[in-house]
Amino acid sequence: MDTVPTTHSIVVGFDGSPAAESAVDWAATQARQRGVGLRVVAAIPWPYNGIGMGAAAPFDPHQLARDLAADGQKRALKVLDESDVTVIGHADNAANALVDESESADLVVVGHPSRSRLGQIFIGSVVYGVVAHSKCDVAVVPDGNVVLPGPRHPVMVGVDGSDAALKAVDRAAQEAHRWGAPLEIVQTWFLSTVTGWSGALAGTTIVDEDADFFGKAARESVAKAAAEAKSLHEDLAVETLVFEEHPARALVDTSKKAGLLVVGSRGLGGFERLLLGSVSRYVIQHATVPVLVVRR
Repeated sequence: MDTVPTTHSIVVGFDGSPAAESAVDWAATQARQRGVGLRVVAAIPWPYNGIGMGAAAPFDPHQLARDLAADGQKRALKVLDESDVTVIGHADNAANALVDESESADLVVVGHPSRSRLGQIFIGSVVYGVVAHSKCDVAVVPDGNVVLPGPRHPVMVGVDGSDAALKAVDRAAQEAHRWGAPLEIVQTWFLSTVTGWSGALAGTTIVDEDADFFGKAARESVAKAAAEAKSLHEDLAVETLVFEEHPARALVDTSKKAGLLVVGSRGLGGFERLLLGSVSRYVIQHATVPVLVVRR
């Protein structure tokens, strides 16, 4: 494994796919904006699914991985100077390689593959693994042309009143300030979210008093988040949005014109960490804009 002793850098995974190309383009722009270096990481697993255990590889997996990463570097050099881009190869699976690199990075960037069946398998094996185990924030970038945050493309963040959500607000405010974009803070509530009811009770009608209670609690939560953002950057344009809707659908639908969608991570451990919450999983899978998952 190649190693780079740096603590201020962005890591991006590259495998030659269109999604990875989009990820490199986005990561390079982020690195330039932040004034940090970029590490383009590729991985060639050996042994492969148990094949080759105990035997010497018939090729040099590290060199093959570096050659692959060099293709990604060429894209990054359209934005960055050569001295700012490092090529790294791992003889391991992609998720493990990127998690290892996250130990000394500010951000890990992975590409969101197409929504084909093969793409969904890739999501489960690499993207979710990186999001669950990374030691730093992770950005998931969709395939295709991606807009950047700016005056017409706000940074959006979802909140739920938790400490993890407030940390996501801090990071979202930082990104909005960096890009000169407005910040939109979204809070939602609906029956099964606030009560935990499911099955036959999921369709139960809430009386007006209950709706007022939950709506007021949501407005208070989002107002607290807005105050947090303004305390960090008082000149930041902040808008709050409250919906009576499932949070995952609300975030995906509302973020279509955003430049970045930010969500928090509760930082679960062990097996629970492998099973991302339903909201995070849905947002990563369906959002059409880059999703930044903030570590606790």
